[in-house]
Amino acid sequence: GGAAALLARHIAACSVIAYEDLGCEAIRRLEVRDLPLVVINDAFGNDFYTDKQVNK
Repeated sequence: GGAAALLARHIAACSVIAYEDLGCEAIRRLEVRDLPLVVINDAFGNDFYTDKQVNK
């Protein structure tokens, strides 16, 4: 149960991309589908919180 179980339903694929010897601490690539999220900072330098303060 819980939030992790709810979000796990959206994971379509998972693969280790680095540090496999670290086990559960390895770096993984996740492919997700229909995952509800909010982007706070994007690749273009936009900031959700700053934009919200300016647009009030």
